[in-house]
Amino acid sequence: MAARHPEGSRFASGAWLVVGVVGFAIAPLLAQRPETAADGFRELFIHDACVAENVQQPDTCLHERRHERAFVFGGKAGAVYDVTLRIRGLFEPTTMAGADAPDVAHPFFVSGGAGKTLDYSQWQIAVSEPARVYTLNHYPSVSHTIYKEDFEATIQVAAGAKVVVSVTDGNDRQIDNGAKGRPDRQQILEGVVDTPTPGQMLRLDVVRVTARR
Repeated sequence: MAARHPEGSRFASGAWLVVGVVGFAIAPLLAQRPETAADGFRELFIHDACVAENVQQPDTCLHERRHERAFVFGGKAGAVYDVTLRIRGLFEPTTMAGADAPDVAHPFFVSGGAGKTLDYSQWQIAVSEPARVYTLNHYPSVSHTIYKEDFEATIQVAAGAKVVVSVTDGNDRQIDNGAKGRPDRQQILEGVVDTPTPGQMLRLDVVRVTARR
């Protein structure tokens, strides 16, 4: 048995060398897969939490006026990607003027335009290239309502673009999902937040990523 050790050692070393070379060759290929470019979107969660009660309007609460998550999109230099996201949220309404609704089935998802009701929170995805701002909670009118949404939308993002996912409010009050006694409150996002939670929230998941060119 002792005479066979050197041969076994050489075989083992050679096998590990092959595995190491193959792994080294595959790693760059995995890094170039389109879906890895969108890693910044994966399981992205923003909770616009209540920071205090608003005694003047009990179905609202006080909150911080802006929350954001920013990242640089990956991918191959010069490429532009179609990124399909699953968008889930508990939002108050806002209204955008001059916006485009790319999907008639989901008219609350719009691109471009300008805010008409800046004292209601705007939930948005801003992409630096191609330059576009997508609003997730556009409705015909504002109200003290929590809208629960769960839908898919496709946006375009270039490799190296800066992406900012945010919620911005012009005042320090928000419609509170945690308020009781109204049919639109105490809602949950199944599999994300399974107990009624005060404030508002957004969850993004990547469905697919496809290179356009």
